[in-house]
Amino acid sequence: MASIFYPSLNADIKPGKQICLSDEEFHHWAYVAHRRIKETVVLNSGKGIMAKAEAVKIEPASALLKIIEIDEYPFPSYPFAIAFALLKNRNDELIVEKCTELGVSALFPLITDLSVRKSSANTLSRFQKIAIAAIKQCDNPWIPEIFPPQDLNRALENIKTQGYNPILCSERKPEQWMFDLSAEKAGKPCFMIGAEGGWSTEEFNLMRDLPDICLAQQITRAETAAIVASAQWLAFAQRLEINKKSS
Repeated sequence: MASIFYPSLNADIKPGKQICLSDEEFHHWAYVAHRRIKETVVLNSGKGIMAKAEAVKIEPASALLKIIEIDEYPFPSYPFAIAFALLKNRNDELIVEKCTELGVSALFPLITDLSVRKSSANTLSRFQKIAIAAIKQCDNPWIPEIFPPQDLNRALENIKTQGYNPILCSERKPEQWMFDLSAEKAGKPCFMIGAEGGWSTEEFNLMRDLPDICLAQQITRAETAAIVASAQWLAFAQRLEINKKSS
């Protein structure tokens, strides 16, 4: 079933109401995917509301869709964020895509001392487009908030301002692993992922007071580390939820 990003979808829209689809999402749906009248589509607001709708009219520049059903999804009980250094060969785009599929709530791109790739004018918009495509692909009702690239010092301040607890994913292989964290120590985590060359000595000093964890026995690529941290957190959060229900 085709999925369409429709950010203006809200809980006040009831089944039977007709809405207009236009612009880029319409073009892809009508002309790239070649959809037809009477087909059912999924509408995704990216803000916790999703709906099924039926195409009732298709015109050259827009389509009329009738809402069939609408559902609300709560914000994740155990949200997490990923802060990642900009990577070459679009490997940072892989981080955005896969972590969005895994349910990341916020993404903080970093300009680090050892970053090879530099930020450009369209870096943020490119990341946002990738996140939209990812939530459509996996029917994730929540799109992550993506912040503009910042140097590590400013990013750490922003991460804390947004209510996240930065946790260093270190290539120095500390003895502490994800599952060694307590719920209180983990908090609402933001996992810090360095560049291809890791973190500089100055950056390690800047983060010396942060909790640090080891993600694998081997040193992984940066994009792998971000995906592994996301997956491990999902498993850890599931255990927290089970313990909460059994206590």
